[in-house]
Amino acid sequence: MKEKDAPLDPLEIFSQIKKLLPFFRSFRRDKNSVDILNLLKDIARALQLVRKGGKNLLFDLTSLSRIQIESCFNLIGLGKLCIFYPHLQAVYAAQQTAFPGVWWMEKKERQEKVSSLYIEVGRIPGFVFLENKERIKNPDLKTALCSLGSSRISLQALVSSLVSYTCEQIRDKTERKIHLNLLPLMMQDIKTLHCLLPKTDFTIYSREKQAWIFGTPWKNIWWFEEVADPQVNQKSIGLLICEFPYSLFPDYLELDISARRLEKIAA
Repeated sequence: MKEKDAPLDPLEIFSQIKKLLPFFRSFRRDKNSVDILNLLKDIARALQLVRKGGKNLLFDLTSLSRIQIESCFNLIGLGKLCIFYPHLQAVYAAQQTAFPGVWWMEKKERQEKVSSLYIEVGRIPGFVFLENKERIKNPDLKTALCSLGSSRISLQALVSSLVSYTCEQIRDKTERKIHLNLLPLMMQDIKTLHCLLPKTDFTIYSREKQAWIFGTPWKNIWWFEEVADPQVNQKSIGLLICEFPYSLFPDYLELDISARRLEKIAA
């Protein structure tokens, strides 16, 4: 796993989603057309089902013509939350539409040349939970730190806190932020942390909050980077201790609002 010294450019990370419109030209035009307004009604109904506890629903767009997909794109637009996950078997990319809970979803099998395009309805895209299952639970961070040869008390105290926090998170489900720039850590300590908690390629980008979230191999531990001062582009880095950064994602009230908005458009 490689260390990322700086946040990746979201326009580059999510290039697959950003290139949706050119990708539309590759769709066959002789397939059965689907009424876009009926599709929006189905998405609205799916949102209500998800809001009531139902599973995520996928809408395969391969049966739509290029013009229909462009029309759908113009109606539901692009939102401010993106997710990228290069799995061993497939690469997943998702970008929320202007309707929270509705996602443009693209999946590309490693051995395939063409991507599959979907609309997924759900608070969180389903592939995210696939990533979570692959994380290691309860790592022995203290032993791992010793193997890296670090004996600085401040770093050892931080790692001890991480071990304690990750156990607590299983119970209380809260999010705990640790801003590393506020701690008495040296540059070497930060480098040691990157070795102890390497960033994976699982990335969440929130344009609204100007924040990046990166996965680690360990359950309940994430790296975050956010713009602390937009005027000087000053960034703050740190660790996020939680099962998943749910605060970035829509709540069930927002799903209901999205459903009602779509119903009005499709009426």
